[in-house]
Amino acid sequence: MKKKLLMKPSKFIIVFFLIFSKCLVAQDYLPFEEPVTAKINGEHSFLNEKGEKSLLKSNAEIIILGRGIDKFGGKYWIENENGSGFISFAWFSSTKDFRVQDNKLEGLVNELKKTKEKEVEIKIAKEKEAELKVKEEKIENLKNDCNYYTNEVDIFDKVRIIRTSPKEIADYLRVGFYAKGNRKEVVFHAIGLGCTSSYENNRSWVKVMLENNDVVTFYHSGQLDCGSFELWGNISNSEIIRLKKSPIKAIKLEGTKYNQTITDFHWPTFFIDQLKCYNPISKT
Repeated sequence: MKKKLLMKPSKFIIVFFLIFSKCLVAQDYLPFEEPVTAKINGEHSFLNEKGEKSLLKSNAEIIILGRGIDKFGGKYWIENENGSGFISFAWFSSTKDFRVQDNKLEGLVNELKKTKEKEVEIKIAKEKEAELKVKEEKIENLKNDCNYYTNEVDIFDKVRIIRTSPKEIADYLRVGFYAKGNRKEVVFHAIGLGCTSSYENNRSWVKVMLENNDVVTFYHSGQLDCGSFELWGNISNSEIIRLKKSPIKAIKLEGTKYNQTITDFHWPTFFIDQLKCYNPISKT
């Protein structure tokens, strides 16, 4: 059975906030200063404190001990011969004593609601801050690491072939590099844009805008790919120099069905940090 908490209004509010966190663990309602007696309208059933279904007959007398909070907001904790539990406000007749007690808690309920909302805001902010910190640490570790899938000399063509693992630079956007001899390509990976096409009538492309407002455009040079959006775009030495001059401001990707513009990046200095990977240290 829930414990009663009887004290003067001002003292009650002060003590409640002093033991706020403990109260939430101990009970799921704010107690009235004085229990209120009321009668049930119609016949209803509720779950008592033991989780058992209890019946409230029409005109049955109940004792209302307090007002529900959190998931029980809008309900009231009652006692009667069939046990204790939460019931709806609509189930019982509102008396003058009930309204007096309920109104006294109104201010405290509002303060409690504001406190809970503030706690949620702080929690979300801390989670976002922690998530951002993890991403920043991960990127910092990757800045000087090219993570080559391939870094070897082709035994027939006698030229070096390199391919890096794609790095996530924004949500749902990864970028990697490929080179065979003097031919260099940037590989963009995205989702939900349709096919990646090299046909002239619907050629897929990616535009990279830098913070200095320079725009470098990559057109798909590979075969039609409808498994996912994977654009292979040729890159020249002059474009490499341009991309190294400024962080990324925006990227727009054009597939055969949809396009997407991205302006929020985990790693805006990706090209500045990683374009050196086209010139790997030769393996011994």
